[in-house]
Amino acid sequence: MRGSFIFASFALKKDTREKKTHLLRFACVGIVFCILFSSWISSSRVGSPGLDFFTKIIWLNFWLVSLAGIGFFSTAITEEKEEETLPLLKLAGINTLALLTGKSSVRALRIILLLLGQLPFLLLSVSLGGITPLQIYATFAALIGYIILISNFALLCSVYARRSGEAIAFVLLALFFYFIVPTLQYRLTVNLQTRGYLSTTDPISKSSKYLFEISQEHSVVEQIKQILTTGYSNSILSSQVISNVSLGILFFIAAWLVFDRCTSHPSFKESGIRKKRSYHRVMNSRPGTNVFVWKEFQFSGGGMRASLLKLFLYPAFITIVVGGGILFDQYTTSSSIQTFTWKDLVSASLILLFISFAVECTIYTSRIFREERIQKMIPLLSILPCSMLRIAYEKVGGILISLIPVSLTIALVLYILPESISYLTTTGLYSLVPLMIIQFCVFLHLLAYYSLVVRWGSLAVALGTFIVVEACATPLLHLFYFMFQNTIGEAGILLPAFYLSLICCFILQILIAGRLHQIAAEE
Repeated sequence: MRGSFIFASFALKKDTREKKTHLLRFACVGIVFCILFSSWISSSRVGSPGLDFFTKIIWLNFWLVSLAGIGFFSTAITEEKEEETLPLLKLAGINTLALLTGKSSVRALRIILLLLGQLPFLLLSVSLGGITPLQIYATFAALIGYIILISNFALLCSVYARRSGEAIAFVLLALFFYFIVPTLQYRLTVNLQTRGYLSTTDPISKSSKYLFEISQEHSVVEQIKQILTTGYSNSILSSQVISNVSLGILFFIAAWLVFDRCTSHPSFKESGIRKKRSYHRVMNSRPGTNVFVWKEFQFSGGGMRASLLKLFLYPAFITIVVGGGILFDQYTTSSSIQTFTWKDLVSASLILLFISFAVECTIYTSRIFREERIQKMIPLLSILPCSMLRIAYEKVGGILISLIPVSLTIALVLYILPESISYLTTTGLYSLVPLMIIQFCVFLHLLAYYSLVVRWGSLAVALGTFIVVEACATPLLHLFYFMFQNTIGEAGILLPAFYLSLICCFILQILIAGRLHQIAAEE
């Protein structure tokens, strides 16, 4: 057992000697004080400023831990597979337990230490009022149990998957089933009961309710909500903490048992298949004069076949949502529930199309420099008779061509029913649309930059950075609002945020260009 933990001990010692680790811990404490300042500014309008401050910090930590599970924990073993260094580690005499504890358990411990580093400063919320030390300790116990669960499940996915993208997809799918599916299926069952399709005594209804209750009991989200209610006096070690820790240990043992079987496959077979697929894809068309536009459209966007398929699937999806909703309401036996008109269904479909547009933009942007970075082609691109700026913009042009199907479907919906976008004006979100668009552009720039900085998990890192920056910018925006609310109203918070976002986009473009030149010089 002593030899099994040598790798973990070495990883911890290396972690304590790196400057960026301590800088990250100081940054976490700085974020705590920024949000404390925000809560102090709004304390006159909040009944319990201590509870408000602690709630913001805890939910921020929850999202960051979830993002760490997606991009940090899930690449513990796959990064060694992609770099083909696992055989070297095995030849060095490092056994399976040592490798798993050194690569994954140390990462979980680093996150837990970052979390515990905030504890002394979060105790300040007790003096602000609205929360007790028991609630603080219980919330930290719930988050630590969740960290153990998600880190070890991500480790299992990383052992099983051959590439980091597959492991990340498995973790995302598991989080979807863990947090969203039980609630969705329960609400669907209740809706079917209300419409007369099911009764409360059916086995489907009983099993749906039982699954929902089990998921609520062991969900960290519901546990945090329960802890933050007034008058909480339960134990720190709740059923959620015990179940999460137990499942985490089981996932670690499972990863230990299947490690040799899942890592014994040679990786060159997959690379050969990828090369064959790339060859057939290249042979489908010719690049012409705009080489990088063609390359991005063919390899990242899927080419003409994928575009034609999406051009068929998106309108078919709208037809199914609208037509299925109308038929569902038509055959409903109960008349006491609210029915949906075809305009409501088209508006809901438009929202789903906007979400699909954002998802496609995110996926394409995260892969814009990925292949060049992995294959170390950036130095070769730098010696071509064209600037890196032109190459980057041509790659963006290929992404825009890949977005034509979803954009045409959105335009078609707006042409058929222009009133479907009226919900923006009725809900008061109309003035926030330009701000949301420019904020999304900032996120895409940040994602493109991180795709050049980190090899795996750029999406999770970009999301985490964006959430943290938004949380820290809130006190500044509050100051702008208090300064200009009497003269220009709500524009006092919208205009500064819009202009700051534009400046951030410009700065990130400079950072991306500098990073490209740095990689070209280093490699």
